[in-house]
Amino acid sequence: MAKLIISPGQVQDPLAVQPVMKSASKRVLFSLAFRIFFLLGAAWAFLAVGIWTLWFSGQWTENWVFPPTLWHAHEMIFGFAALIASGFLLTAVQTWTGLRSAHGGFLIALTLLWLIARVSLLINAGPWSLAVFCVAQFGWWLGVIACFSYLIIKAKNQANRVQILLLSAMFMCNTLFVFLLIKQEFAAASYMGQSAIVLFCVLITLIGGRVIPFFTARALGQKQYKNPLLDNVLFWGSLFASVVFGAQFYFAFTQQAAGILILLSIAHLWRLRQWYHKGIWQESLLWSLHLSYLAMALGLLLAGLSLLTPLLALKDALHLISISAVSGMILSMMSRVSLGHTGRALKINVSLNGAFALLLVAGLIRALSGLTEHVLFYWQLSACFWLAAFSLFLWHYLPILTRARIDAKPD
Repeated sequence: MAKLIISPGQVQDPLAVQPVMKSASKRVLFSLAFRIFFLLGAAWAFLAVGIWTLWFSGQWTENWVFPPTLWHAHEMIFGFAALIASGFLLTAVQTWTGLRSAHGGFLIALTLLWLIARVSLLINAGPWSLAVFCVAQFGWWLGVIACFSYLIIKAKNQANRVQILLLSAMFMCNTLFVFLLIKQEFAAASYMGQSAIVLFCVLITLIGGRVIPFFTARALGQKQYKNPLLDNVLFWGSLFASVVFGAQFYFAFTQQAAGILILLSIAHLWRLRQWYHKGIWQESLLWSLHLSYLAMALGLLLAGLSLLTPLLALKDALHLISISAVSGMILSMMSRVSLGHTGRALKINVSLNGAFALLLVAGLIRALSGLTEHVLFYWQLSACFWLAAFSLFLWHYLPILTRARIDAKPD
């Protein structure tokens, strides 16, 4: 088996703008996955949370294909976050391999499948809605995985083959989630959704471990921190923790799972400390990434503690990861990738600083809401912060994502 190399020092900048041999599609929006996937992902983040907020506030009375809480979990994890992660990977793979990634008709087909899946869950037409959803959702997954895998394998890109495993694992989680829902095993489906959140931490561990120290060193003119051994230990440790966390719902080793999550959290905090430089506070595209990674480490710590004490609900703890860590890093990375891949300087509008901060605070509020006597109010406040953050992103990045590169190069 080929040795996996995941050290940030042994890969080139995954977001670097590199022209390829083929010209870009004439349809700017479908010239590369980041454009349409980021745009739709941000729009769905706003709409889906808006619908969810209306429901838990008693204002949404429409019927659902899935139970409301599980619809929310599914759409945030496998609808929104998975779309953005795929948009990043299908864009970065072009740089990693030098081969033309998804564009044109194929990308349009993927987009239509994703849209059909979202709409089908909002139109309760009984078995037909569910059947259409399954075909569209799983067809989208297979298309993304097939495209990414083909390019990685064709280019013999050993360093990034592990991400085929991560995409496949997320696809399997989605499949099991839906299968359990169909069987009306709602508790088990909820467990699968929670396991998927921890699995996303593996992707953050890998990608964040590459880009955060690289961007920090380059922006501040410092020597990049490199520790290949720690990178590998944290990656495989995170993958092992996600498996143990999922299994603890069915087997009697909850305390062991808690201990692993707590130890993993400490290791992430130590890693983050090695990356830290006081200069990050001058660049929002840096501190937003650092704080999102911090939120992941603290979220894992809270998740571990929640398995040991009833004072903190596991679902609340995981919201610190899903909102402040996963979605916080998504917002920061979307902002950076959209600028870099459209030929623009890596300088964001000052209001985006507020968007990053709002999302980080939203996760903290939601995670701690169960400790208060006004749970509904803090859920609504957290949702308002989320909606404001993605509104700001859409306002500033809609023209960027829908227009050609300013340097006239192909995507």
